[in-house]
Amino acid sequence: MNSKLIGCISFIFLLIATSCVKDEVSVGPASIDNVTLTPTAPQSSDKAVVTAKIIDLKGIKSATLYYKSSTASDFSQVAMTVTENFIYTAEIPEYPKDTKVEYYIEVVNSDDLIALYPKDAPDKTASYTVGASSEIKLYINEVFSDGTKDASDPDWVEIYNGSDIEVNLEGYFFYDEGIKNSLGTPTEKAKRVLGSISIQPKGFTVITTDYNGEAVTFGLSTSGDAVYLEDPNGVLVAMLDFTTIPLSRPQSYGRKPDGSDNLVVFAESTKGTSNNDAN
Repeated sequence: MNSKLIGCISFIFLLIATSCVKDEVSVGPASIDNVTLTPTAPQSSDKAVVTAKIIDLKGIKSATLYYKSSTASDFSQVAMTVTENFIYTAEIPEYPKDTKVEYYIEVVNSDDLIALYPKDAPDKTASYTVGASSEIKLYINEVFSDGTKDASDPDWVEIYNGSDIEVNLEGYFFYDEGIKNSLGTPTEKAKRVLGSISIQPKGFTVITTDYNGEAVTFGLSTSGDAVYLEDPNGVLVAMLDFTTIPLSRPQSYGRKPDGSDNLVVFAESTKGTSNNDAN
């Protein structure tokens, strides 16, 4: 047989065979590879980014990240977005320390075929346990301004430590709206410098107003006030403004739940304890 004819036939056969192989390869669900979690050991202050390389020759219809705490019954979901080179990412929000977070990826291609990571999801999932964050989170959590004008039951301010670590307030500055608005050098001198006061993680401490044995030298106004907390470097780390909130005994004003932005007047104060169940 003519060698040119043989070459031609061989080429056509190879072309047909290659085409068949490509068709077979492209039939099936997408591939999900190189799944990573960043950071690899998320802390309570971290969002966790899940990244995966997802490839399908016919195209991806959707890529979805499912996640939940291990104690939750239902998964939340978020769409994964493609960046480049078939890399898809999505973010899991922060969870409290010691929470076990479970997650998995579902990919649907243009043929409506589903790929999962891990492959037995959601019966089996990837997971991580949230660690302790070194980030300091302090809140002025509650104030009481209708105290006695002596040392028996003075005004007070409650500070909540929303951190995962113990925080010591030594060297922190504490002051109210009147001191803030005073002018010149006396402003810095009038700020109260706190001593060694340790607050446990998710714990509380109470700072009372100053009394010199004869009169209150620094108190809070029942017609409204504001209180501030600065770290030893003079950076404002917490405040509570109640300048338009008049308070009379036994009322207090604060955050419910603890450390939140939801501010309410409490019919009964909860000095040194959680506001979560306060009225």
